Amino acid sequence: MKTDFLVIGASITGVNVARELKQRFPDATVTLIDKENGCARHSSGRNNGVLDAGFSWSADSLKARFCKEGNQQLTRYCENKKIPVNKCGELVIARDGDELSALDELQRRADGNGVKLEQVTAKQAKEIEPRARVYEHALFSPTTASVDPVTVMQQMEQDARDAGVKFYYETSFLRKAGDEFVTTLGTVQADYVVNCAGLYADQIAQEFGFAEGYRLLPLKHNYLESSDVPGAFRTHVTAAADLSGSYPGVHIVLGVDGKAKLGPAVKPALWREQYHGADGFHPFEMSSVVTTGIGQMFQGGREICKACLQRFTGSAQSRLITAAGRLVEGIRSSDYRDWVRPEIQPQLVNTETHRMVSDFIVEGDAKSMHVLNTVSPVFTCSMPLARYICEQIAAATGR
Repeated sequence: MKTDFLVIGASITGVNVARELKQRFPDATVTLIDKENGCARHSSGRNNGVLDAGFSWSADSLKARFCKEGNQQLTRYCENKKIPVNKCGELVIARDGDELSALDELQRRADGNGVKLEQVTAKQAKEIEPRARVYEHALFSPTTASVDPVTVMQQMEQDARDAGVKFYYETSFLRKAGDEFVTTLGTVQADYVVNCAGLYADQIAQEFGFAEGYRLLPLKHNYLESSDVPGAFRTHVTAAADLSGSYPGVHIVLGVDGKAKLGPAVKPALWREQYHGADGFHPFEMSSVVTTGIGQMFQGGREICKACLQRFTGSAQSRLITAAGRLVEGIRSSDYRDWVRPEIQPQLVNTETHRMVSDFIVEGDAKSMHVLNTVSPVFTCSMPLARYICEQIAAATGR
């Protein structure tokens, strides 16, 4: 097989990059391969479907740069394609006096990122979400929304096909062999490779001499789905202290159908695709994950060890229920018994600092580009992020 561009990974990033390349270079052949039997079989189809507003990240990050625009573009895209959007907004609360400063920090970030974030009184917050436990005042994000990620991905794949992108599923990238690339479908000759392989992006990048300073710590996200009727909550509810750090804590999330989910319970997956029990057991990956986790906790110092313990506990139902009870009233364990499909995010750890990498990473040269650490809110950021990646490719190749 010969192609001008070979895209690896039918994630939301890969599909949008492939379509963007075809639009920029209409005479070029763009081929996308994925080892699964369809698109979005991992994080892109398993995430919570929230369209983040973009107020949580510092202005110097790619996440902040692309989240606001991505929210707007993806909302318009869904509306144009008649895909349902739940424009429920997000209420960010302080649970006690110590967390009021976190609200102030989020307001500063929102202002710096140009994101609308409204300060509301406790009374106004209760009007927005009557079940919220509010201390003094809160923040409301009117542009946070929800979609069904599977429906979105199906439409994006169809758009890419209509643009002329060729898809080959059940085709794994195996290795780089000089200027050719070996797959389970055969050898591919490609002028340029774009690596959007998610949980395996670091391994593929290392074949090309990139991602040398990182190791993967796959993080599993689990949500409990409410058995209560849709409309039991009116908006997403999040604690300011959770959002003020680099990683979110327990929150109430509404689906596109209005049903509530509670989570996430976050812990390392012991191998890259450990969705259920011992399925897909991979001893080498398990060894690497354990080594990376221990290294981050103990070599990164006391502060990092404490942060790890905070992030990796809370996987039990009772702990989620307790945490949610500090956010909203009327949480009953009997309403939260069923887990939704887990998501595993490809979180990278810097091998020098032993800290989790907070931002997206794009590394490449005149022959290949590698998209790493595609963690939340990559779904929201996908469209402007794809444009940015293609701009980097155009600059690297002189096209």
